Amino acid sequence: MLRDELAPPGGDVDRGPDALITFWTTAGISVVVVGLRFVGRRLRRQTGLDDWIMLLTLILYVVFVSILTKYITVGGLRHLYYLTPEERVIAAKWGWISQPFVIMGFATGKLSVAVLLWRVVGSTTFWRKWFLCFATISALLISIVNIVLTFTQCSPVEALWNQQLLKEGQTKCLSPSIQINFAIFLSSWNILTDVFLAALPASFMYKLDLSTRKKVGLSILLGLGATSAIFAGIKTMFLTSLGERSDVTWSTYQLYVWSGVELFVIILCGSVPPVKPVWDILRGKPRISTVTVTSNGRRESDLSTPSNKIKPRRNSDRSISAIDDEIELQAPVVAGDAASERSATSSLHLHPRQDNEVDSRP
Repeated sequence: MLRDELAPPGGDVDRGPDALITFWTTAGISVVVVGLRFVGRRLRRQTGLDDWIMLLTLILYVVFVSILTKYITVGGLRHLYYLTPEERVIAAKWGWISQPFVIMGFATGKLSVAVLLWRVVGSTTFWRKWFLCFATISALLISIVNIVLTFTQCSPVEALWNQQLLKEGQTKCLSPSIQINFAIFLSSWNILTDVFLAALPASFMYKLDLSTRKKVGLSILLGLGATSAIFAGIKTMFLTSLGERSDVTWSTYQLYVWSGVELFVIILCGSVPPVKPVWDILRGKPRISTVTVTSNGRRESDLSTPSNKIKPRRNSDRSISAIDDEIELQAPVVAGDAASERSATSSLHLHPRQDNEVDSRP
């Protein structure tokens, strides 16, 4: 410790152990949830790009937590006053290294949700699909710019974690306010993206041939991502700590914790719809056949959960989506068409009400 500084109030408090419990508990739950996501997709034979992107998000979160574990073990969540000069440099370095993983995790988590929604809105209007592209791709690009700005704000980059270089005039750095303001802009954009992704399903649910209860249920199920916007808002309040240089290890505690919680919520809420088939089985709901009607009149069956009615669309090559007693998402397949069968895992459609639909009961 450096005795030429004033000792902070409260003494040498280490907030690391509590943070580790939070980080590794949420990481463990995330692993289970994403695992169940793949089980649910396997049950529907619908593993798609959104699942693999969410797996990437999980990996980024686990790496983020692992780096923060190293950060904490070298005193990362204690006051700088109580750390040796060597510990200060090492702790600050691991803290900066952790940031790209959580920032990209936010972006890939939103991208996974967007790909899932793309499968849902594939048969709806043009503007929904391209607004979806714009929102998520822009969030991804802004995240990349934020990472680049983080590690180019000082030259050499070592000045980020070695303040002695700055004191000796051996480096040039941008004003910390530049990175802080850009990080706040990114966080605000992510919040808007979360809200948009949550509201998008409700914009076409009213067209579906479902009961009001099911429409509301589907809207809630596909709009759970709005929850992450709440945690992103809380995290944004602590982004100013990025510019803290006098006691950075202590000041960034809230930022790291809320960043981890936000990414955990993105993984959790973004995986709820694909996990539903597993939940149905745990509830003891039996699986029955879902009928696929092709253009030549053939009927093929696949196991699904109970349905109230099956409504084939005339002159349609798409599978008949069984509407579950609660909420069901079913991918269309054109039997006998290899290209269509391959695309079934990446194209999920909910069709609007058609007046010429007829009931077909087994």
